[in-house]
Amino acid sequence: MPQMGESLSEGTVTKWLKKPGERIERDEPLFEITTDKVDTEVPAPASGILGRILVNEGVTVAVGTTVAEIDDGASAAATVSAPASSEAAPAAGGGHFRSSHEPTTFRRRGTQEPAPAPAAAPGANAGKSSGENRRQLSPAVLALAADSGLDIQELLTIPGSGRGGRISRRDVERYLRERPARHPAPAATPTPLVRSEPAAPPGHYLYQPEPGDKLVSMSPMRKQIAEHMLWSQQISAQVTSFTECDMNRIVRYREEHRARFEETEGVPLTFLPFAAEATVKALKEFPIFNSSVVGDQIAFKKHVHLGVAVALEEGLIVPVVANADEMNFVGLARAIHRLADAARNRRLTPAEVRGATFTITNPGMFGGLTGTPMIAQPQVAILGLGAVTKKPVVVDDAIAIRPIMVLALTFDHRIIDGATGFQFLERIRRQIEDFES
Repeated sequence: MPQMGESLSEGTVTKWLKKPGERIERDEPLFEITTDKVDTEVPAPASGILGRILVNEGVTVAVGTTVAEIDDGASAAATVSAPASSEAAPAAGGGHFRSSHEPTTFRRRGTQEPAPAPAAAPGANAGKSSGENRRQLSPAVLALAADSGLDIQELLTIPGSGRGGRISRRDVERYLRERPARHPAPAATPTPLVRSEPAAPPGHYLYQPEPGDKLVSMSPMRKQIAEHMLWSQQISAQVTSFTECDMNRIVRYREEHRARFEETEGVPLTFLPFAAEATVKALKEFPIFNSSVVGDQIAFKKHVHLGVAVALEEGLIVPVVANADEMNFVGLARAIHRLADAARNRRLTPAEVRGATFTITNPGMFGGLTGTPMIAQPQVAILGLGAVTKKPVVVDDAIAIRPIMVLALTFDHRIIDGATGFQFLERIRRQIEDFES
C-alpha cells in the first residue's frame, strides 16, 4: 500500500485491474485504491507475471502492507508495497485526520504514556517490538482486553494464531478461560486500562433489520465521512454562530461583469470567490482560526490552505486551495473552479485533498438558508454559506428589498471564545458588504 500523502496512514483496495497469471508491465496501472476520499490508480513497480494477490478488494490495510507479488521470472518475486521511506509509516487505523498524531490505544489512569512492555514469552510474537505488536492489535482485541482488565504487557504475551503471529480475539478469549489456572492468585490487581475510543452503543440503540429491508454496504468514501464526523464531535467542543450579510454590492457587480469576467478569465463568476477572499483576509487578522490544537498547545499555521467543500453523488469531498493567502481574487476564482471541476470528474490527486487549515462549505447552492457545519479535524473552524435570497430589511431607517445571505461559523470552543467567534464572523460580513471592484 503506497504512501500517497504524508498524513495518510491506510488505504482501501477498491479494484484489481489485473488477475493472477496475467502479464504486467512496469508503471502499468495494477490496482485502484481510495485514500482520504480520493480514488487513485497504483502502477506496478516492476514488469512480470502477477502472482498472488494478498489483499482482496474492499479491504483496508496500513501503508507499507504488501498487497500482491509479481513474479519477475527470476528466482524471487517482487512484492507490491510502499517504496522505502526515510521516515516510519504512521500507525494503521488512525483515519486521515488522526494519523498526523501518534494514537494512544491504551493509557494508565493518571499517566500520559504506558509503561514499556516486557519481552514476549517464547513463541509469543517473537522478534517483534511492543510498538509493532501494538499496531497489529485489532480494535476488537483491544476492546476485549480493556473490558477484561488485561494490561498491555500481559496482552502482548498471548501467543497469536493469526498471520505473522497476530493476536486474534479468539486467542484472547482462550487465554482468559485458562488464565485462572495460570494466575491463581495475583499479588496485586493491575491498574485498569481505559480505552481511548468510545465503546460500541448498546444493542437496543441499534436498528435490527426486518424482512423486506434492503441492506447496502457503505462505500469507502461514506465510511470515511461517517468516521470523520463522529470523531469531530468527540474531539472538539463545537459552537455555531450566525449573521446576515447584505450581498447587494456583490450581486450588482456580478450582474454587470459576469459575462466579461468569464470571457476574460475563463471561469464563471460565482459568489464563492467573494466569500473566499473575505475569509482569507479575516484569517490574517484572526490567526487563531487558522490553527490546530495539539495537546495543551495551539499550533498556528504559517499559510492559509483553504478547503472548499464540493458535493458529489456519492458524498462530500473537500479539495484544498493551497497558499490561498498569496492569491488575489482572480487567482482564488480560478483555483476554486479548477479544483471543483477536478473533483466532479474524479481527477483530484491525494495531495489536493489534504492539508486544509480552514474550510468553506456552501449549502446555499442547493437552496439551504443556513446550517450548522461540522469542523473538519484537525481544523478549528468552518464557514457555511447560505442561499442568497431577497428579504425586506431596514436600510437608513427605511424598508428595502435586499439580497441576504446567512453566514454560519462553527468554531472550536476549546480555544476560541464566543466573543472572538462573533468578531471574526463580523469581519467576514463587513469584508463582503464593503466589497469594491
